[in-house]
Amino acid sequence: MIAEQVSGWPGGVSIPFVMDTFAGLMVAVAALMVLVCSFFAMTTGDDEDPYFHPLVLILSGGVYGAFLTGDLFNLFVMIEVALIPSYVLLSRSGRATQMNAGRIYFAVNLLVSAMLLAGVGLVYGTAGTVNLGELAGAAQESTATALAMGIVLLALGAKAALVPVHTWLPRSYPFASVAVSALLSGLLTKIGVYGIFRIYSVVYNGDASLQWLWLIVLLATMTVGVFGALGENGMRSILSFHMTSQVGYILLPLAFFGPLGLTAGIFYMVHHIIVKAALFLACGAVEHHAGTGKLSQLGGYARREPVLGLVFLIAALSLVGVPPFSGFIAKMSLILAALESEAYIAAAFAVLISLFTLLSMLKIWNGAFWGADPDPVRSDT
Repeated sequence: MIAEQVSGWPGGVSIPFVMDTFAGLMVAVAALMVLVCSFFAMTTGDDEDPYFHPLVLILSGGVYGAFLTGDLFNLFVMIEVALIPSYVLLSRSGRATQMNAGRIYFAVNLLVSAMLLAGVGLVYGTAGTVNLGELAGAAQESTATALAMGIVLLALGAKAALVPVHTWLPRSYPFASVAVSALLSGLLTKIGVYGIFRIYSVVYNGDASLQWLWLIVLLATMTVGVFGALGENGMRSILSFHMTSQVGYILLPLAFFGPLGLTAGIFYMVHHIIVKAALFLACGAVEHHAGTGKLSQLGGYARREPVLGLVFLIAALSLVGVPPFSGFIAKMSLILAALESEAYIAAAFAVLISLFTLLSMLKIWNGAFWGADPDPVRSDT
């Protein structure tokens, strides 16, 4: 572990940055996503905007800071640092659909940020500190601190697109450019997920009395997300709804808190960042070539672009949880952790939702990659 107090002020006033294994892993994966998505933007012309790369750098700085910060107030600050460039990246083309998506994204996140700041202020008022190390176990010692921290968790849940505060995500992410969609899917919602893991494990110490509430929220998130995906006809709309569903999987260990479950959840998060970015980029490449992401107007890309089809197929099978891919290891670890804790309902839902995930991935595969060629077929690449 590496800990550093920034700004030269004494503890409690300075900005603490802490890198442990979890934080270091998230920073490394986030840096990889920034590199891959920036390269994709260069191939599709997204980076022709002179502000694109500076905005991505500011966004990535906010994300890295959120993963490394050791107190709640600076977590809020880093989230805001990431929020502003993400809004500009989302709506920078000026098209009506992107501007509308950007307004929804910014309005919801601005409201949630105000809630987060209020929660942080209440935590400071009840506990006298916002340092996560000093707040260890504080929620079990003080009901007031537990309630204040609950507001923080609610705000982070909205940032992570948990049900019922999830609708902003599928109404905004599909309308960004492909590289930006992949970047936001891999990084922005994961800040909320990361914060929830940190706070619940440190401040609440995995309070068993709240596990029933987590179970209800997370199973609802998994179910609503996957059925929302089944009802969509656009590739990126399907993937956006699946982001909500998969966040339910990532946080599912909170419903049966334990070492194996937390390890499985963290592994699942890393797996999901990589796989979801691959899916967004593969579908985005199809959309960039065809000029549309609607499945009814696509087909035959597995034959015309076999490498692209293979990339999508591997990523889709991994998302579903088919062996021997990373998704199988992640989901099997979650299921084993649930069975070990006798959380049989959670284990059953993890298997059931995977079947519906398979249906929606088959919907994209049959529509865009395996179906008949659209008429006419565009000849430009």
